[in-house]
Amino acid sequence: MLVHIDKDNLEPIEQKIKNLIFRKLFVKVNEERIFINKEDFISLIFKDVVAIAKAEYDIEKALQIALNEQNEYQSIPEVKRNELLEAVEEFAVEIDAYAYYLNSMNEEIDHLQIYDEVLSIINAEIELLLNRLHELMMKVFEYKVSEEDAFMLGTNKRSLIDVFANQVKLIASNDTIEEAVEEAYSEFDNYPDRRNVKKESIKKEFERFAPLAQEEIATYRFALSMYKQNAEIPAILTTAKQILFKQ
Repeated sequence: MLVHIDKDNLEPIEQKIKNLIFRKLFVKVNEERIFINKEDFISLIFKDVVAIAKAEYDIEKALQIALNEQNEYQSIPEVKRNELLEAVEEFAVEIDAYAYYLNSMNEEIDHLQIYDEVLSIINAEIELLLNRLHELMMKVFEYKVSEEDAFMLGTNKRSLIDVFANQVKLIASNDTIEEAVEEAYSEFDNYPDRRNVKKESIKKEFERFAPLAQEEIATYRFALSMYKQNAEIPAILTTAKQILFKQ
């Protein structure tokens, strides 16, 4: 089942595709790495995505397209070339999505089919979703765990909430506690003292933790079910945040 967040919107297909990619970039771009307004930064990235897609990854062609449309770079083309190269590294998924849109319009493919395929392409980065869900879970536990709790367990607060967030993922993404334990145990493959890690201990911890984090686990599972239905990653994260923070 495909989820069409804006299927009843009568915007032209070009604007729909732009909106899809904009929403994805808003989730993907790390605010800590930028020094200007986030929306302005994403607008710049989108222009680079379009230029590279139109040039079929030929950087010199993309540079000419970018310089023609971004006059502020006319005197500093090397800066723009470097930005395009960075975009290729960081935003290849979005570039591929826009390239698909361009090619499909040339072939006169049905607009709904184009929208669905672009959505599937930009949604392919499940690691982005998992990373953002992990960050969201850490924010939740930030309010539930104290420094004293961490100290009593022989660790610091940030390390403890990171462990809790990972336990939510492991339990929520498996059908049973036993399966979650197996996945958790496999994460210790390169752990120097793996022989000291016992499955029985992991299972006891998960069985103790699961009832205390029912809402977080249920929300994570719901997020994964939305993803399987091809809901947009930004929409999934918004829904999860609303549930957890009762917004």
